[in-house]
Amino acid sequence: MLRMMRKNAKSLIVKFVFGVLIVVFSFWGVGSMKAKQMTVAATVNGNTIERKALDTSFRDLWRRYQEKSRGKFNPDEAQAMQIKREALNNLIDRQLLLAEAKKLGLTVEEAELRQRIAELGAFKRDGRFDQETYRRALSFNHLTPAQFEQNFREDILINKVQAVISDGVKVVPDEVDILLRQQREEIALDLLKLVPAEYQAKMKFDAAALQKFFNENRKKFRIPEQRKIAALVLERNKLLAEVEVTDTQVADFYKNNLDKFKEKEQVKARHILIKVAADAPADEVEKARTEIIEIAEKIKGGADFAEIAKKSSQGPSSSMGGDLGWFGRGSMVKAFEEAAFALQPGEVSEPVRTQFGFHLIKVEDHKPKRTKGLAEVKVEIEKGLRFEALPALVQKRVAEISKVLAPISNSKEFVAAARKLGATVVETGFFKQKDGIVPDIGRDPKLLAEVFKAPVNKSVKLVNPNRNSYFFMVTGLKKSYLPKLDEVKAEVEKAYRLELARAEVKKLSEVVTKQLKAGKTLEEVAAGLETKLVDSGYFVRGRGAIPKLGTDPALSRQLFALQKGQVSPALDLNGTYFFARLQDRRLKLGADGDKLRQDTRKQLLQYKQYRVMQEFVQALRQEADIKVMKGVLD
Repeated sequence: MLRMMRKNAKSLIVKFVFGVLIVVFSFWGVGSMKAKQMTVAATVNGNTIERKALDTSFRDLWRRYQEKSRGKFNPDEAQAMQIKREALNNLIDRQLLLAEAKKLGLTVEEAELRQRIAELGAFKRDGRFDQETYRRALSFNHLTPAQFEQNFREDILINKVQAVISDGVKVVPDEVDILLRQQREEIALDLLKLVPAEYQAKMKFDAAALQKFFNENRKKFRIPEQRKIAALVLERNKLLAEVEVTDTQVADFYKNNLDKFKEKEQVKARHILIKVAADAPADEVEKARTEIIEIAEKIKGGADFAEIAKKSSQGPSSSMGGDLGWFGRGSMVKAFEEAAFALQPGEVSEPVRTQFGFHLIKVEDHKPKRTKGLAEVKVEIEKGLRFEALPALVQKRVAEISKVLAPISNSKEFVAAARKLGATVVETGFFKQKDGIVPDIGRDPKLLAEVFKAPVNKSVKLVNPNRNSYFFMVTGLKKSYLPKLDEVKAEVEKAYRLELARAEVKKLSEVVTKQLKAGKTLEEVAAGLETKLVDSGYFVRGRGAIPKLGTDPALSRQLFALQKGQVSPALDLNGTYFFARLQDRRLKLGADGDKLRQDTRKQLLQYKQYRVMQEFVQALRQEADIKVMKGVLD
């Protein structure tokens, strides 16, 4: 396959859009390294990947995972090693693709490199490339222009290889239709449900059967360990209120962070859209133009823009009278944006042509770009400064309290001393960890976990600046034990009835199956069971959610395979048996059907290109001589 791709490479032109490879600032910030001897991490066909490059790649990938998880990324040792392996694989793939670019004769001329750099938004000022912004951005990332330009040249070469390899990928209309149906098709069902809970109360049993069930399942009714605590609560909101923020601090923050308070120019607008494809025949274009001109004449004659939009617009906002709300520059296609921002409030544009069709635009309001005044943002700044100062205040208060409570090993002394400190003090009754809450405190997973690890009669602190912090002492403990039947009789009876009910509905499902095979309708069977069919309403495949039942992707696929009027066999979802009859199926794409079809085609094309590229890189790997140095991934 690899040889065939190389042979036909010159006929391939499509640009591959997936980010399989590293962007400019991702893995090549080598200018930030101190000059020292670099060791080799791996070799690819004799070319080296240096240890410093791997370390940089690893740190950047780690940072990306951190950002994605909003700082909650905390992998174990195995996961960390896997991330390092991923970073090395990225560098190996980069080497392979750069070598492939050379074999294919791909180059990047100096003029092309300069043009592509000038197009990068990070280096623009007032919409144009700015040399000073360029140098400042590179300096911030510890890169020289020469380093950056070499790395960016390599990125362009890799993109060209991606374009070459992906050119032969095509999407046929049938594939789009299949994917649209998988994503958007809806079905509605008639459901005959046999729910154990509905039969539970009817189940009969004697004392001997209940005792036997309990004896066989006694471990399931184990009474878990219970604890009670006394706790001093350092309430975050009260501490926040204690933080003093002066007007000078607020003014200084405002002055030093003016960019945070700048508002871009915005307009509030409505529009009316008459759709016509960008490549539509001339007669279709003229028909759409005539229609939008006729609508424009009605509006000029005094017709209400919003009402006309509801009746005539073919855009997704038609039901809202064409209301687009507020938007700034860069939010809309260029022609639409230029027309909208050229209008005064109350004005209606002439017909505007975009790739979606012809638009009429009415601007209802306009906000010029501005910087919010200090008075407008004072409360917001004060709040931010308080949060910024909170961790230090928490640590200070914790240190003060620790001096008093840490030495105490008696619960009565602990409570008395805590109350003298003037903070909120809570004394709970016994509770279980599985309850999920601490009585009189609430749901705090960290506190709950610490309580059930702590020794009895020992002062423990839990510092958590983002929530409340605590000093607590476990004042009582009841160990876990296996109970007698009398202690948990109500719970055991409930569980036994449910088990009997589940067996009952399974038997009923077998009876229903026989009745349906004998020719009875679903309605007749339901009447015999003194129940009614349930209408599921329309629903999509999605993640396998089945209305009025639950979630099961495998069962959902089975239901979507039904033909109209067909009844499913007995299906089991978490102990509920049900039969489903397909009422109807539909595919509603709405007014944006054409755009949705185009988006789906693009989505499918990207996926197929991604798969082809994966196969190509894997083929390169199989042919390559790749050596990873011992200990590199430790």
